[in-house]
Parts: sequence; C-alpha cells; structure tokens
Amino acid sequence: MIPSPVFVKYDSALFDAIHRDVPTFLPQEDHKEAITWILSIAGAITLFHLVLLQMVKVWQGSKETTHATWKASYQLTNLLVNLILGCVGIYYQLFKIKSDEAILDRIVGNEHMMLFSAGQVGYQLWALPIGIIFVGETKSMIIHHVAVICVGSVTAFISSGFRYFTPYFYGVIEISSVPLSVMNSFKNNPDWIEKYPGAYKNVRLVFGITFLLVRVVLWTPIYWNFVSLASMLLYSSDVVSTQIILSIFILASLVLTILQYFWASKIVGALVKGGPKKKKEAKKVD
Repeated sequence: MIPSPVFVKYDSALFDAIHRDVPTFLPQEDHKEAITWILSIAGAITLFHLVLLQMVKVWQGSKETTHATWKASYQLTNLLVNLILGCVGIYYQLFKIKSDEAILDRIVGNEHMMLFSAGQVGYQLWALPIGIIFVGETKSMIIHHVAVICVGSVTAFISSGFRYFTPYFYGVIEISSVPLSVMNSFKNNPDWIEKYPGAYKNVRLVFGITFLLVRVVLWTPIYWNFVSLASMLLYSSDVVSTQIILSIFILASLVLTILQYFWASKIVGALVKGGPKKKKEAKKVD
C-alpha cells in the first residue's frame, strides 16, 4: 500500500524529460470528459441529497425544512458517498496499485483513474454551497472543501497529475468519514446517546482508530512520497504556468495535511479524555 521507495532521489534527467516530452495539460477531449463527469457527479449527489432531504422530513414528522433536517440529510448523503469512495479506493489500492510503481508512472499517466478526481471535485462542488448556506460548516471544513477542489482539479486536467496517488487520497481515506457521519448523528440526537451509550462509545472508537490509521499513519509516508516528487517537478520546471499550477497543487495538499494533523490531535485528546460524562440525576426526596 505504501509506495516503495518512499524517499526518492532527485533524477534531473527524468524530470527534464517529463518537462520536455509531456505537455502541461491533458488533451482537450480528456478535459471534456472530466468536466462531464464532474458535473454529472455533482448533479447526481444533489438529486440524491434532495430525495434524502424529503425522506428525513417525513421521518422527523416535520412539514417545514428545518436546519436539523438539512443537517441530517447532509450527513446521511456524506455517509453514503464516502462509503462508495472509500470502498472503491480500498479495492484499487489493494488490487490495482503497485507499491513499486516506476517513478515516472507515479507522476504521469493513469488517466483511467481520473474518475477519482472527478468524483472528489463533483462531491466538493455539492458539499461546499450546502455546507455554507444550509448546514453551517466550520471554517476548517470550508477550507478543506476548497483545498480538495484545487488538488482534484490539477489531477483531473494536468498531464503530470500524480493520479497514481488518487485512489488513496481521494478514496481510501474517506472510509474514516463513514463512522464520523454516524457519530455526528448521535451528537445531533442526544437522546440516542442516552439510550445507546455503548453504541456511541464504539462508534467514537472506530472513528478515532480509522481516522488515525488512514489519515495519519498511512497518510504520512504516502504524502511524503507524493510531495517530494511534486516538489522536484516544480524545482525542475522553467515554465511559469507550470510553476504556478504546481505551487497551488503543493500548497493545497499541504493545507489538507495540516488539517489532518490538527483534527488528529483533537481526536487523540478526545480518546484520552473519554466519552462525555453523564450528568448526575438529582434524586427526588419524598
């Protein structure tokens, strides 16, 4: 699963050949295909979310679409989309990706894996406006959405798009968001926590373990391999447009990595502290 070797030596001949022989952008027909997939995926998730929104309204017995309705349907949509992305990513990572892939093939090619990029960009284009307007996402999540759109667009439209890494970064890591959605549902319904404290505790534990595994333990060496290669490609380039694109690419990926470590620190703190303490019930005196 982890690329080998992780630490790659700079090969000036290889990077000079990439800049000389590989165009900056993929062919126009590939761009059209990517845009079609991005818009189709964003549209499909939007329609799916609207259906879930109505289902949640019926379940809540509400005639109006409240903030709670938007939040519940948003989290349910996230759960299902992340489950699909995570499972497909795990399949590709285990059966399609070679850990000893040639350095050149980690940087260029693998256009067939563009769907991971389109999937993430389409997903974030749905999540960003819904999260801001109807759900009230945190600033860190808004930054996350924008950063994913940046890196996803590069891998979707650029020839040296590092698509070798997309099954992991756009797929596998999303599996940790599945228990997160369940945990957030518990938080939005405190009575669930009171009724099923054991289930809530187990969900928190599963989320913490999966997040730390895929977004810290495995993320770190895989990201290091990616960012070192991307930095070498940037260093060896003398084309301004390529330098700008790669700089945005690397910066956005660094922002995402910092966010993973920030969230991981909060998760570790929560796991060490334990679950929420139950309030002592006052005893009635006859």
